[in-house]
Amino acid sequence: RGQHMLVDRKILAKIVSAACIGQDQIVLEAGTGQGILTAELCKYAKQVISYEIDIKLYRKVQEQQLLRQFKNLQLVNADLFKTKDPHFFDVFVSNLPYSRSRDAVEWLCTQEFDRAILMVQEEFADKLAARPGSKNYRAISALAAHCFAIEKLFKVGRRSFEPQPNVESSIIKVIPINTMTRGVVRNINLLFSRRNKKVSSVAAEIGIIIDASYGSKKIDELEPRHLVQIAELISLSNVRSI
Repeated sequence: RGQHMLVDRKILAKIVSAACIGQDQIVLEAGTGQGILTAELCKYAKQVISYEIDIKLYRKVQEQQLLRQFKNLQLVNADLFKTKDPHFFDVFVSNLPYSRSRDAVEWLCTQEFDRAILMVQEEFADKLAARPGSKNYRAISALAAHCFAIEKLFKVGRRSFEPQPNVESSIIKVIPINTMTRGVVRNINLLFSRRNKKVSSVAAEIGIIIDASYGSKKIDELEPRHLVQIAELISLSNVRSI
């Protein structure tokens, strides 16, 4: 699944330290992998719930003595971001394949939690920080700006992984500010499928009334709060597609 396993013990220690896990806290991990980070999380948390989508990796870590010793660990073989059951957790930790970074951020937009520590591609971290009108400004940029305060903590060298990736990596800390529904997340993505069109044209196409003060702008020039307003209007109008 294109996953590069983190094997550097020093980086693992820095991730756990950055998570600031309390003994009374629940940690949710996306991507158990080989269980190395999972084991470190279990040493500090009240409970660790770790999701692994790959059935082979899931069965492998189940058999490992490394994780069997922890009574506070729950392993789940499923795609976390497609589950519909409510999740109660304090800290989210993720070392996912980079192809799933967007899924992780979009999912976190809909959740209530204290903080998250994510391993992401350096280029993706730049997209999260992109501002309206810039080349890198995407739907995920607007979602991240509206929902989170994001801090880039440190870079991770390629030699910290097996196999070594061809891209640079960063650890980011995510603090929630706002939440939104999955429908609003979906609608912001729909709006960016018309990123080069004027807002007034898109609004007319949908059949909603927007604030005239930003109607002449293009979709990718809108501030996150305005995009959220339009996305919420689309939800209220029961528009299924654009």
